[in-house]
Amino acid sequence: MNKLRTSKYLQVIPREKDYAIYHSLFGNLCLLDFDGYNLLRVFDKACSSNEVLKSFSKYDPILLIHFINTLLSKGFLTIDGFDEYVLIEEDYQRCKKHFHSGYLIRALQLVMTNKCNRSCEYCFVKTMYNSEERAILEQSPKNVNMSFETASIAVERLIEILRKNGNRELYIEFFGGEPLLNWQVIKSVLETFKNQANGVTLHYSITTNGSLMIPEMADIFKKYNVTVTMSIDPLDLKEQTACRKGNGRLAQVIRILKEAGNWVTFNSVISEETMDEFDGYTLVEKAKDYNVTMIGLILDLDLAFYGSDNKREAALQKLWETYSFGRQKGIAVVGYWYQIFQQIIGKQATRFSSGYKTCPATGCKLSIEPEGHVFICKCCSTYIGHITDLDMVLHSPQYEAYALKAYYNAPECKGCEVEGFCSGVCMGALEKKYNKIDTIESGTCTIYKKITRKLIENIRTHEILTLPLVQHERKQLHVCG
Repeated sequence: MNKLRTSKYLQVIPREKDYAIYHSLFGNLCLLDFDGYNLLRVFDKACSSNEVLKSFSKYDPILLIHFINTLLSKGFLTIDGFDEYVLIEEDYQRCKKHFHSGYLIRALQLVMTNKCNRSCEYCFVKTMYNSEERAILEQSPKNVNMSFETASIAVERLIEILRKNGNRELYIEFFGGEPLLNWQVIKSVLETFKNQANGVTLHYSITTNGSLMIPEMADIFKKYNVTVTMSIDPLDLKEQTACRKGNGRLAQVIRILKEAGNWVTFNSVISEETMDEFDGYTLVEKAKDYNVTMIGLILDLDLAFYGSDNKREAALQKLWETYSFGRQKGIAVVGYWYQIFQQIIGKQATRFSSGYKTCPATGCKLSIEPEGHVFICKCCSTYIGHITDLDMVLHSPQYEAYALKAYYNAPECKGCEVEGFCSGVCMGALEKKYNKIDTIESGTCTIYKKITRKLIENIRTHEILTLPLVQHERKQLHVCG
């Protein structure tokens, strides 16, 4: 009989009344009671199930074997001598062989315009880019507004790629600048492709400051199930708080969208510029007031922000306070930092199971500039090609570098508790600071690991699989005289 041992990728987080355990490559978070944890630790030294049965004779043997097999199926136990990382290597080789077919792609970002009617200090466009191509495009008068022709080519090409690879869902994001400045093209895209095109289901979203929102837009968004993400900064909340209830720009925009029946989310940034003014409690309260059930929290894309211990701890505290208060009020507070946790508990697909870890820029998304030029994301600097030659884009070394980034492991990543779920900080931020993406930023690693641990420490028992071994004890027969 094969001997089993605990996986070297096993992660254990002690809690007050149980242990949270998961596999740092595959996740499968579970809660073990003290009895179950003690049994698991027996396998720190390789042994067979039969040997364990003899040592744990107070438990029903059939139920005990089932318990051990469950630990094995979750990856917490493995065959002695087998290193599970070979499965990651196999997935990497499969990706490297096929990524150029576009099988990874599931999202399309259409930069409808590079103009904006606001001038937010924390906007990443002001300081993010470091390539000559980006500099030229940001200044080019031809690269201001996307035409319907360019948008159509992009959507059609992506649908074709998905169909070839057997994928049937495409997520299209209208982005900017302020995308509503190019409303007529957005409207034309929605009315032309609708929610189904050539057998591919289309899901739409838009990120907007909302200042240009009118009822016609809200009605069209509702018709085509467009998720409307409202960018909210501290000034928006101050303005709304200063107004009487129901007045103010934010309230008016939300009212227009809600009257049309739209699903609305908030998006906010914790950054160098917003840190002192950021108020997560008010943000959650306003979401509750307006029946907005989800808030996306973005952490600063300027990596200098993470060089200070004090700033990291302050950001982590703001993040946790907002998340905790949101949970209390029934508001989901999410972000790329939250996706690590979601993958570990199995509520979001990992890259190993056709997900994308913390960022879709690892080959899963293409961003199209108004003139048709292709980047992996609006945040990134490296030019990939033009949408009219998508085959060249997918075969480019630049696209390959992004696509394989999800498998990149710096020496510091080996053995990390979130190794299988984190593809690092925004690659655009890495390009800006280091002029390369095959590196890590240790400051952001600290935040990702700490917030993940706090999320696991505070997960409720009804939210996750619990494996109580104590219930498997043999029932004692009592005979009355």
